[in-house]
Amino acid sequence: MNISTQQDSFKVFLSYSAHDVAKKQSQGISSAEATKKVYLNSLATYAVEYYLNCMSFETIKDRDSSQNPWMQSFINAADVEVKNIGKLECFPVLSTTKQCQIPQEVASDRIGYIFVQINSSLDEAHIIGFTPNVTVQSAPTITLNQLQSVDNLLEYLTQKEQAAIVNISKWIQGLITEGWQNLENILNPQQLAFVRSRQFSITQAKKIDLGLQLDSTPIALVARVASENEDTINMTIQACPLESTYLPQGLELIVNDENGESVLNATSREHDNWVEVTLSAQVGEKFSVDICLGESKVTQEFIV
Repeated sequence: MNISTQQDSFKVFLSYSAHDVAKKQSQGISSAEATKKVYLNSLATYAVEYYLNCMSFETIKDRDSSQNPWMQSFINAADVEVKNIGKLECFPVLSTTKQCQIPQEVASDRIGYIFVQINSSLDEAHIIGFTPNVTVQSAPTITLNQLQSVDNLLEYLTQKEQAAIVNISKWIQGLITEGWQNLENILNPQQLAFVRSRQFSITQAKKIDLGLQLDSTPIALVARVASENEDTINMTIQACPLESTYLPQGLELIVNDENGESVLNATSREHDNWVEVTLSAQVGEKFSVDICLGESKVTQEFIV
C-alpha cells in the first residue's frame, strides 16, 4: 500500500494485501449485500488504520465486532481502536454520497467518525474528513460537505491522547498511566527544587507540548498524591515551565467537577516558577484540570 496527501483528504492506494484482508473478513456470509458491506468496511478500516500508523498513532487489533464478519453482517460497525485514546468508527462512502446516517449501536461510545471514499475499482481510498462524537450525539445524520479536515483529525486525536483519563487508584497500586513519568525524567535540577515535596507518596509529571495550543510553550503538568484514608486522597497539581525559568504570565490551572463546573483555579503572575491547586477527592470521584493560556486550553481528566 502506498499513500499520498491531497489538500484536506488523505489518499491510500489499496494493494492486494488490503483486499486479502477484506476477502477473509467477508467469507462465509450468505447475503450478497452483507458481504459487500463487510468487504467495504474492511477496506475503510484498513485505510484508516494505515493512515493512523503513518501518523504515529498505535492501533489495537482484533478487539471487537469490526474484526468479526458474523457480527458485522448484523450490525453496521467498522471501528479502529487507537491505543489510550478510544475507538474511531469508519464509514465507506461513494463519491455521490451527500449524507450518512450514524447507526444507533455506534453513536455513543466512539470518539469520532471517519469517512472514507472508495472508488469504483476498489483500488483507491480517500479519507475525506471526520466528525467528533459531540456532533454525532446532537445530529446523527452527517452532511459530508460539513466534515472537518484530516489535518484537524490529527490535532483532535493529539488532544484526546493528552487528556487520557488518569486513574489515581491505579497509581496508588503502582500502575502509572502511560505518558506520565518520574519528575527526574522531565525536569532539570533547578525545577525539581521547586516542586519536590515529602508530604506526597506519589509524584508524576507529564509533558504537555501541543505547539500553538499553548503558544509553543512546553509545560510540565505535575500531580502529587497522598492517601488520607481508604476513601480520600489529597492532591496537588502544578504547572511549571520546561524550557524557560518562568511560566508565561496569565497561565491558569482550573479544576472542574464531574459536571464541568469550575471549583478551583490559580493564575500565574509575572516571574512565577510554578502555579498550583490543592484538592481532596473521594474514591470514585471524577474531575478535570484545564491548563489555559489566552484562548488556548488543554484538559486532563482524573478519576480517583
